[in-house]
Amino acid sequence: MYVGNIVSSLKIQEENFNVCSDLDTIDNDLPTLIIGWDNAKEFVGENISILHKKINQKLYWTFNEKERKVDFEVDFEKFKEVCFNTFGDNIPYVYLDILHGKSKINKKIIKKILSLGDPVIYISDKKMVYIYGENIIFGIDLNIIEYSSIKKEKILNRIKNLNNNVLVTDEIFNKCKDLLYKIKYKNKLIPYIYKNGEFG
Repeated sequence: MYVGNIVSSLKIQEENFNVCSDLDTIDNDLPTLIIGWDNAKEFVGENISILHKKINQKLYWTFNEKERKVDFEVDFEKFKEVCFNTFGDNIPYVYLDILHGKSKINKKIIKKILSLGDPVIYISDKKMVYIYGENIIFGIDLNIIEYSSIKKEKILNRIKNLNNNVLVTDEIFNKCKDLLYKIKYKNKLIPYIYKNGEFG
Protein backbone atom coordinates (compact mmCIF):
# COMPACT_ATOMS: atom_id res chain seq x y z
CA MET A 1 0.00 0.00 0.00
CA TYR A 2 1.33 3.43 -0.94
CA VAL A 3 1.62 6.35 1.48
CA GLY A 4 3.25 8.80 -0.95
CA ASN A 5 4.57 9.42 -4.46
CA ILE A 6 8.21 9.89 -5.45
CA VAL A 7 8.90 11.40 -8.87
CA SER A 8 12.44 10.81 -10.05
CA SER A 9 14.37 10.10 -13.24
CA LEU A 10 16.81 8.03 -11.16
CA LYS A 11 16.04 4.49 -10.00
CA ILE A 12 14.78 4.58 -6.41
CA GLN A 13 13.37 1.66 -4.43
CA GLU A 14 11.31 2.62 -1.42
CA GLU A 15 8.70 0.36 0.19
CA ASN A 16 5.18 1.86 0.50
CA PHE A 17 5.92 4.59 -2.08
CA ASN A 18 4.76 4.90 -5.67
CA VAL A 19 8.00 5.66 -7.54
CA CYS A 20 7.51 7.04 -11.04
CA SER A 21 9.21 9.25 -13.60
CA ASP A 22 6.51 11.90 -14.12
CA LEU A 23 3.42 13.42 -12.51
CA ASP A 24 1.00 11.64 -14.86
CA THR A 25 1.05 8.40 -12.86
CA ILE A 26 0.86 9.73 -9.30
CA ASP A 27 -2.02 9.28 -6.86
CA ASN A 28 -3.18 12.87 -6.34
CA ASP A 29 -4.56 12.04 -2.88
CA LEU A 30 -1.05 11.29 -1.58
CA PRO A 31 1.88 13.64 -0.86
CA THR A 32 4.39 13.84 -3.72
CA LEU A 33 8.14 14.49 -3.71
CA ILE A 34 9.86 15.56 -6.93
CA ILE A 35 13.56 14.70 -6.87
CA GLY A 36 15.97 16.91 -8.82
CA TRP A 37 16.03 20.66 -9.47
CA ASP A 38 15.60 20.21 -13.24
CA ASN A 39 12.66 17.85 -12.72
CA ALA A 40 11.03 20.30 -10.33
CA LYS A 41 11.36 23.15 -12.85
CA GLU A 42 10.07 20.95 -15.66
CA PHE A 43 7.02 19.69 -13.78
CA VAL A 44 6.13 22.81 -11.79
CA GLY A 45 7.45 25.64 -13.97
CA GLU A 46 10.05 28.36 -13.70
CA ASN A 47 8.21 30.08 -10.82
CA ILE A 48 9.43 27.41 -8.39
CA SER A 49 11.66 28.70 -5.58
CA ILE A 50 15.06 27.15 -4.95
CA LEU A 51 14.69 28.18 -1.28
CA HIS A 52 11.26 26.67 -0.56
CA LYS A 53 10.98 22.90 -0.83
CA LYS A 54 7.25 22.81 -0.08
CA ILE A 55 5.36 23.84 -3.21
CA ASN A 56 1.86 23.31 -1.76
CA GLN A 57 0.11 21.10 0.82
CA LYS A 58 0.74 17.90 -1.16
CA LEU A 59 3.74 18.71 -3.36
CA TYR A 60 7.42 18.93 -2.34
CA TRP A 61 10.74 18.92 -4.15
CA THR A 62 14.39 18.32 -3.27
CA PHE A 63 17.77 18.17 -4.97
CA ASN A 64 18.98 14.80 -6.18
CA GLU A 65 22.03 13.14 -4.61
CA LYS A 66 24.41 14.45 -7.26
CA GLU A 67 23.21 18.04 -6.86
CA ARG A 68 23.24 18.24 -3.04
CA LYS A 69 23.49 14.92 -1.23
CA VAL A 70 22.95 16.26 2.31
CA ASP A 71 19.82 18.20 1.28
CA PHE A 72 18.50 15.13 -0.51
CA GLU A 73 18.99 12.84 2.49
CA VAL A 74 17.45 15.27 5.00
CA ASP A 75 14.50 16.24 2.77
CA PHE A 76 13.82 12.62 1.79
CA GLU A 77 13.59 11.51 5.44
CA LYS A 78 11.35 14.50 6.29
CA PHE A 79 9.08 13.68 3.37
CA LYS A 80 8.75 10.03 4.42
CA GLU A 81 7.91 11.15 7.95
CA VAL A 82 5.20 13.50 6.63
CA CYS A 83 3.72 10.68 4.54
CA PHE A 84 3.59 8.16 7.39
CA ASN A 85 2.31 10.73 9.90
CA THR A 86 -0.52 11.93 7.64
CA PHE A 87 -1.49 8.55 6.18
CA GLY A 88 -5.25 8.08 6.54
CA ASP A 89 -5.94 11.68 7.57
CA ASN A 90 -8.14 12.13 4.50
CA ILE A 91 -10.50 9.33 5.58
CA PRO A 92 -13.38 10.59 7.74
CA TYR A 93 -13.55 8.98 11.18
CA VAL A 94 -16.91 8.80 12.98
CA TYR A 95 -16.92 7.73 16.62
CA LEU A 96 -20.14 6.32 18.07
CA ASP A 97 -20.26 8.02 21.47
CA ILE A 98 -22.79 5.96 23.42
CA LEU A 99 -22.35 7.84 26.72
CA HIS A 100 -22.09 11.48 25.67
CA GLY A 101 -23.40 11.57 22.10
CA LYS A 102 -26.88 12.82 21.29
CA SER A 103 -29.36 9.98 20.83
CA LYS A 104 -30.53 11.33 17.45
CA ILE A 105 -26.96 11.47 16.10
CA ASN A 106 -26.11 8.01 17.48
CA LYS A 107 -29.19 6.54 15.77
CA LYS A 108 -28.10 8.08 12.45
CA ILE A 109 -24.59 6.63 12.87
CA ILE A 110 -25.97 3.16 13.71
CA LYS A 111 -28.35 3.32 10.75
CA LYS A 112 -25.45 4.25 8.45
CA ILE A 113 -23.29 1.40 9.79
CA LEU A 114 -26.10 -1.12 9.31
CA SER A 115 -26.65 0.10 5.74
CA LEU A 116 -23.04 -0.47 4.62
CA GLY A 117 -23.01 -2.89 1.70
CA ASP A 118 -19.49 -4.31 1.91
CA PRO A 119 -17.89 -3.32 5.23
CA VAL A 120 -14.59 -4.48 6.67
CA ILE A 121 -14.54 -4.86 10.45
CA TYR A 122 -11.63 -5.07 12.87
CA ILE A 123 -12.10 -5.79 16.58
CA SER A 124 -8.93 -4.94 18.47
CA ASP A 125 -7.69 -6.67 21.59
CA LYS A 126 -8.49 -3.44 23.45
CA LYS A 127 -12.17 -3.95 22.56
CA MET A 128 -12.34 -1.22 19.94
CA VAL A 129 -14.41 -2.01 16.86
CA TYR A 130 -13.43 -0.27 13.62
CA ILE A 131 -15.72 -0.55 10.62
CA TYR A 132 -14.68 0.71 7.18
CA GLY A 133 -17.18 1.22 4.40
CA GLU A 134 -18.07 3.86 1.80
CA ASN A 135 -14.73 5.58 2.52
CA ILE A 136 -15.62 6.21 6.19
CA ILE A 137 -14.17 4.60 9.31
CA PHE A 138 -16.57 4.11 12.22
CA GLY A 139 -15.32 3.49 15.75
CA ILE A 140 -17.16 1.85 18.64
CA ASP A 141 -15.61 1.38 22.09
CA LEU A 142 -16.97 -1.85 23.57
CA ASN A 143 -15.54 -0.95 26.99
CA ILE A 144 -17.84 2.09 27.17
CA ILE A 145 -20.84 0.11 25.97
CA GLU A 146 -20.50 -2.02 29.08
CA TYR A 147 -21.39 1.07 31.14
CA SER A 148 -24.54 1.75 29.14
CA SER A 149 -27.85 -0.09 29.04
CA ILE A 150 -26.95 -1.62 25.66
CA LYS A 151 -25.63 -5.19 25.73
CA LYS A 152 -22.19 -5.59 24.18
CA GLU A 153 -23.09 -9.00 22.72
CA LYS A 154 -26.08 -7.49 20.92
CA ILE A 155 -23.85 -4.85 19.26
CA LEU A 156 -21.23 -7.45 18.33
CA ASN A 157 -23.82 -9.80 16.83
CA ARG A 158 -25.36 -7.01 14.74
CA ILE A 159 -21.93 -5.91 13.51
CA LYS A 160 -20.80 -9.44 12.67
CA ASN A 161 -24.01 -10.04 10.72
CA LEU A 162 -23.67 -7.00 8.44
CA ASN A 163 -24.20 -7.85 4.75
CA ASN A 164 -21.11 -9.27 3.04
CA ASN A 165 -18.82 -8.07 5.82
CA VAL A 166 -15.21 -9.14 6.18
CA LEU A 167 -14.10 -9.60 9.77
CA VAL A 168 -10.40 -8.80 10.01
CA THR A 169 -8.47 -11.16 12.26
CA ASP A 170 -5.15 -11.03 14.09
CA GLU A 171 -3.59 -12.77 11.09
CA ILE A 172 -4.30 -9.68 8.98
CA PHE A 173 -2.98 -7.43 11.77
CA ASN A 174 0.28 -9.41 11.70
CA LYS A 175 0.53 -9.13 7.90
CA CYS A 176 0.23 -5.35 7.94
CA LYS A 177 2.07 -4.66 11.22
CA ASP A 178 5.17 -3.28 9.42
CA LEU A 179 3.07 -0.54 7.84
CA LEU A 180 1.19 -0.04 11.12
CA TYR A 181 4.50 0.47 12.91
CA LYS A 182 5.51 3.14 10.38
CA ILE A 183 2.17 4.97 10.73
CA LYS A 184 2.46 4.80 14.54
CA TYR A 185 -0.14 2.07 15.11
CA LYS A 186 -3.23 3.88 13.87
CA ASN A 187 -5.29 0.73 14.41
CA LYS A 188 -8.46 2.37 13.11
CA LEU A 189 -6.87 2.16 9.65
CA ILE A 190 -6.55 -1.66 9.66
CA PRO A 191 -9.89 -2.22 7.85
CA TYR A 192 -8.94 0.45 5.28
CA ILE A 193 -5.52 -1.14 4.71
CA TYR A 194 -7.14 -4.56 4.38
CA LYS A 195 -9.75 -3.32 1.89
CA ASN A 196 -7.39 -1.23 -0.26
CA GLY A 197 -4.04 -2.91 0.23
CA GLU A 198 -2.53 -6.17 -0.81
CA PHE A 199 -4.41 -8.01 1.94
CA GLY A 200 -7.96 -7.42 0.63
